[in-house]
Amino acid sequence: MNIKSLSLLLCVFLTAFTLSGCGKDVTSMSQTGFYFDTAITITLYGEDSQASDQLFDDCFALCETYEAMFSRTREGSDIWKINHAGGAPVEVSPETAQLLQKALHYCEETDGAVDITIAPLSALWDFSADTPATGHTLPGREQINALLPHVDYHNVQIEGTVVTLTDPQAALDLGCIAKGYIADRLKAFLKEQGVQSAILNLGGNVVTLGNKPDGSPYRLGIQKPFDMRNTPIAALAVTDASFVSSGVYERCFEVDGVRYHHLLSTSTGMPEENGLLSVSILSDSSADGDILSTACFLLGKDAGMAYVESLPGVEAVFITEDYALYPTSGLSGLLQKP
Repeated sequence: MNIKSLSLLLCVFLTAFTLSGCGKDVTSMSQTGFYFDTAITITLYGEDSQASDQLFDDCFALCETYEAMFSRTREGSDIWKINHAGGAPVEVSPETAQLLQKALHYCEETDGAVDITIAPLSALWDFSADTPATGHTLPGREQINALLPHVDYHNVQIEGTVVTLTDPQAALDLGCIAKGYIADRLKAFLKEQGVQSAILNLGGNVVTLGNKPDGSPYRLGIQKPFDMRNTPIAALAVTDASFVSSGVYERCFEVDGVRYHHLLSTSTGMPEENGLLSVSILSDSSADGDILSTACFLLGKDAGMAYVESLPGVEAVFITEDYALYPTSGLSGLLQKP
């Protein structure tokens, strides 16, 4: 199954699961767009059709705007310009500069476990391609070793809205944080428009606005890794929050019976193998949750849990290779059966 199909299935699974148990019929409308190689589904509750149509149009226009800023592969985006500047300074939008600063904060906090200059290695592996599993070719060790020295977030300099890559062979990839930021902006926009109940699903980055229309919290399912039936392994009651997961099942392929996933170690250039299948982050900010889900996976269970425990207002669930669940202290006893 290719990534686009998996994203769409995951989107349907999460949206449907949150609707269960509402207790009464509620008017809802959903629309799906495709941005950042991700299915983005917006579900609004209690809105009339005419108002909803305009809100959907406005939300997807925002997605288009941010893809034009943050996409690594879209020619002319802020990130594309930086990556193709050959080390020259590039003027970017204030939001791009702000998002880069936030991402660099987490690069520093995790001592480079998560690093937004991972782009050369990500491109080498090309997990986003729709190539059948039998068609993938593994990068050679020499290729990986040649790129590793250029993965170093210290090479990103920001002065106001001017960004410089001091290593001309470095390149940025905001895939670990951009979807979360966009989800936050969409939620803020809908709130400004008076929407009180909504679910935003950006390919597994789920953001809820308010409660369900009946006043109860949303009930979100935590994906059971590799289950093509999209069976939840657990559930969590969520109100007005972000829930983001990163896992080895999201973008992966097999070669000679060995599975390779997209969560790359910045020290080896290989998929990180630390006994984890996924990490899910519950937080107020989806941008924070997005990059933290990746960072905590790469840090590993023990270091990742310790890091989350040090952050106010952030909780996590770690799933290990034996499908055991390890929640942080704030979620202890709160995970529900699906």
